[in-house]
Amino acid sequence: MKINNDQLCDEVVLAKEYLQSNWEQRKQEDVTRDVIISSEEKWLRLFGHFKENHIAAKNLIKIVKYAFCLPGTSAPVERVFSLMNNSWTDDRGLMKESTVKGMMTCKINIGLACENFYNKIKNKKRLSKKSPSQ
Repeated sequence: MKINNDQLCDEVVLAKEYLQSNWEQRKQEDVTRDVIISSEEKWLRLFGHFKENHIAAKNLIKIVKYAFCLPGTSAPVERVFSLMNNSWTDDRGLMKESTVKGMMTCKINIGLACENFYNKIKNKKRLSKKSPSQ
């Protein structure tokens, strides 16, 4: 991701000016209406202001988009490791990495144990391979 630091500095200064001049007023309006505004909505308002006033903010937008792609917590990753540790026990320690990967894909994306998933799809002709005679 390429960022022009000079342009970014100008964009941040403009954003700060907008926030200082308009934010307290909007914040009071939202409290009066008993509305809780998400951080995403706050950024949308700021960039809406930039768009209405023809203010370029491509560097700041890149950074905000990147930040919103990052997970808020590590809980999903910790859940995957927990599921993997529960599946790849000492008794099953000889499983290949590809087998564990397949099991984790089933558990995480489908929500079924491998055997239940197999039973669910085994008679689906659309998913089965064609036999050599066909």
